[in-house]
Amino acid sequence: MQSQVIICDQQTIYAMGCSLLIKDNPMLLGYHIIQGLKELDGFMNKDKSQQALPLILVADSALFDYGHSAEMAQIASLKKRMSIMVVFNEQDDTHLYQLIDSGVTVIVSRNVSNKEWSKALEMARLNKIYFCNKIADKVFGMVNHMEKIRLTEKVHQLHTYDKYILLRICEEASSKQIAYEVGHSKRTIEGHRTKMMQKLEVKNLAGLVKVAFMSKLYDHYLVNPGLYDITACAKTSSL
Repeated sequence: MQSQVIICDQQTIYAMGCSLLIKDNPMLLGYHIIQGLKELDGFMNKDKSQQALPLILVADSALFDYGHSAEMAQIASLKKRMSIMVVFNEQDDTHLYQLIDSGVTVIVSRNVSNKEWSKALEMARLNKIYFCNKIADKVFGMVNHMEKIRLTEKVHQLHTYDKYILLRICEEASSKQIAYEVGHSKRTIEGHRTKMMQKLEVKNLAGLVKVAFMSKLYDHYLVNPGLYDITACAKTSSL
């Protein structure tokens, strides 16, 4: 079934350029240009003859109020009525996260190629997920950043005793050597090591070393060795 497109954008020239791409798609039956989301309800109530047609809203991301949860909730409400494609204006990447968190699955940058723009519109029509190359790179970087934050928080929550064991593992110290330094058995050190691997969701010692470097724990240790004094770690095992 053919769909009708509503272009909601304050940049009239850009909106007119998009309309030319819509004309080339046989699955799209016309378009309408509005300059604000507040005009959307008025347009739909006025053009009731078109309400039976599936709708695709192409919206400028600058039109959303990211500071108000009620405004962002409007996206979820709109998605129940129509497909949504967002044209992202180089805003804070936090806004990109908020759009995705609100349920937007098709996002392109303002300066995207005609081919990617048309592809995005088709994906919106089919209710599928699509990010243009530039947005996909941003999302990938954002996911990696969030993963680093999550790991850092987990490492900070470790007891000083466990941090010391982790740091010594980074320095290739054996469990037997670490046990001697803190005054506990080798089995106790191995128990702490196993618990850390479970908490940090890694499978081996290499994973622990990776986490220590990604979270900047080892860098912090090199600058502030006194904070990881062995005398503060000895006899403090929770096992």
